[in-house]
Amino acid sequence: MPLYKNVIIVSILITAISGVATSQEVSISDELSIRNYFSYELLGQIDDRILIYRDKGFSKEIDVYNEDMEHTQFSEFIFEKKKADVYAILGQDTAFQMIYGYLEKDSLVLRLREYDKVVRLIDSTTLTKIHKKEIKRRFSHSISEDKSKILLTTINNENQVRFILYNCRQKAITWHQVVLFPGKDYRDFKNIVVTNDGRLLMQVKNSNFDVDRLDFVLLNPSNNTQFNFNIDLTGHILRNVFFKYDNQNLNVIVCGTYADKKGKEVKGMYFFKKNINKLLGTEPPQYIPYTSSLGAELLQGKKRNRKHVFDDLEVKEVILRNDGGALVISEITKNFSRRSPYNSTYSRNASSSYSRRGWVDYYNEDIVVINVNPEMSIDWSKVLYKKQFSQDDDAVYSSFYVMKTPSRLRFIYNDDIKKNSTVSEYLMDPTGRIARNSLLSTQYQNMKLRFGDAMQLSANSILIPSEKNYDLNLVKITY
Repeated sequence: MPLYKNVIIVSILITAISGVATSQEVSISDELSIRNYFSYELLGQIDDRILIYRDKGFSKEIDVYNEDMEHTQFSEFIFEKKKADVYAILGQDTAFQMIYGYLEKDSLVLRLREYDKVVRLIDSTTLTKIHKKEIKRRFSHSISEDKSKILLTTINNENQVRFILYNCRQKAITWHQVVLFPGKDYRDFKNIVVTNDGRLLMQVKNSNFDVDRLDFVLLNPSNNTQFNFNIDLTGHILRNVFFKYDNQNLNVIVCGTYADKKGKEVKGMYFFKKNINKLLGTEPPQYIPYTSSLGAELLQGKKRNRKHVFDDLEVKEVILRNDGGALVISEITKNFSRRSPYNSTYSRNASSSYSRRGWVDYYNEDIVVINVNPEMSIDWSKVLYKKQFSQDDDAVYSSFYVMKTPSRLRFIYNDDIKKNSTVSEYLMDPTGRIARNSLLSTQYQNMKLRFGDAMQLSANSILIPSEKNYDLNLVKITY
């Protein structure tokens, strides 16, 4: 039987939130090598198994674990052609589906396979064939929140966008279209969201840093219609954008921070929420100024410029309340380059590793939680203090993960970005009361946890990948 590590951690919390002892079970898998692998993807829990997919180029592999994170199976996929490419792989309740393709004569053959929890083939079929001249780049994909739809996107030689909408329950393509966007091409779009009912929402990129308008496109495959709308922030400058869709209430949600045009410092949040069926061509957001008390909390014990205390806040998540309000979760994020872009010591050749590598210091600091009522004013705000610093790693080990349960939120993060650190969490109840708890130590465990890539398995468990020295562990925390 494969070896595995299992750690039981008991923490006593004497707080207004729980008032009772809570315990966590932390299960750590053995190491998997990811040296020479292009990528990996957590498929999550499928029935009573946990699966991870690894892509090594010509080799595509699956590793299977039981609920105690013991490695139970390794499988390698055998395709019709050696040069097959997997475009999307999606874990579901009792099976997982894979969309892949390969070249056959002058066409790209797009196929589906479905496997059960122990990687036994359930179904296999050809979805479509496309002339290879109609595909200029590799497919990218987006998945609906309920995992019922997969959208594949590519472009042709004329930079026109090809959309393929696949229905996971019907196991069939329900929409396949090359869409023309007058005055735009594929490079103008980002943040493509697929709704549970199969509509596509896309944000249009803006090349200007200081902008006062956000443009969006809504595509409805059911009737092949295209609708353009914008959010008008005239008189304000937006600093960042968070964009999501509320499938339960059919609302488009756009949120971020704004500055005034005179002083340029961030003043507060803009917030937009509207039913997707009632959108107009131009929409105004609501503005929610930050309070002086929140600024004082952020300044507490820190050497920050009072005037620009909110400038580094970035909205990371919006959790909608049943009464129409929302919890807006932000984080202080900033980065600084350690060398001048004009330094002639390094080659500007595109093939040079130095020209591609950024020498950057990353700071991910306090978390700010703002409870916004249905009238779009602030009920309360909380600052969850943390301080993370790293260099040249794209901040992949920094930031936090929000674990959502009916009774509380858990904000889980690395205390420090180094090999021997601790993992902590803030617990927050619906009234904003908080408690801080230490979960585990990574000392002697050879782990560096990537909470940005974590996955919630259930109401009481979370799965986090850990990378260090080209070795990958899976860490499961169960409460």
